[in-house]
Amino acid sequence: MLSATRQLVDLQEVDAKLHEVAAHLDRLAGVRRQIETRIAQERARVAGLRDALQRVELDSRARNLEVDELDMHIRAYQERLDKGIISFKEMEDLRLKIASEKTRMSRLEDDALATMAAIEASRAELAQAQVDLVPLEASLQEQAAATAREISATEAGRLAELRAQRARLAAEAAPYALAQYEALRSSFPNPVVPIDHGSCGGCKIRISANTSERVRAGREIVTCEHCSRILFVH
Repeated sequence: MLSATRQLVDLQEVDAKLHEVAAHLDRLAGVRRQIETRIAQERARVAGLRDALQRVELDSRARNLEVDELDMHIRAYQERLDKGIISFKEMEDLRLKIASEKTRMSRLEDDALATMAAIEASRAELAQAQVDLVPLEASLQEQAAATAREISATEAGRLAELRAQRARLAAEAAPYALAQYEALRSSFPNPVVPIDHGSCGGCKIRISANTSERVRAGREIVTCEHCSRILFVH
């Protein structure tokens, strides 16, 4: 095999390893994002329970104020009935108002009892969610930290090693061969391929006998007449 082609084969092997490491880092970054999203979701769930409790408590206070207001109205109407000098029609109107307000107040009191039960249930759910969040978030944070450490270790270790190896191989390669390789790599993940049973190892199309002979002679860089990949023989 031509030495320039051998250098490109070695360079391609390193590029393939770099691609694998980059894919691994992408997967780790995805895992880290998923963990961070889960943490945000769990925090948002607790915050949502807290907001829901506040809304129920506000509704309860509003109902209680309305009950108090109705009670004041009833007392005022009753006082006018008991002490006021009013006509028979006014008396009947007041009695109707009192009956109506009492009915309404009774419904509000029933609603208030149901609301109190809802408040107690919401408080219990919130309290449990807050308790559960502490160990869950600690576990997720540790997972995120472990993933971050693996990313840093891979970048500082294997990735840096392969980049240095690639830089060395690229510096040792013939400039014309490296330029041809880089141009092909923009189109193919495997710009350098073997001849496989008379066919190009890249496009799988049969190459001419003349091309095959030139590759075997090892005197020049030879490319596939169909896809332009650089050819070599094992």
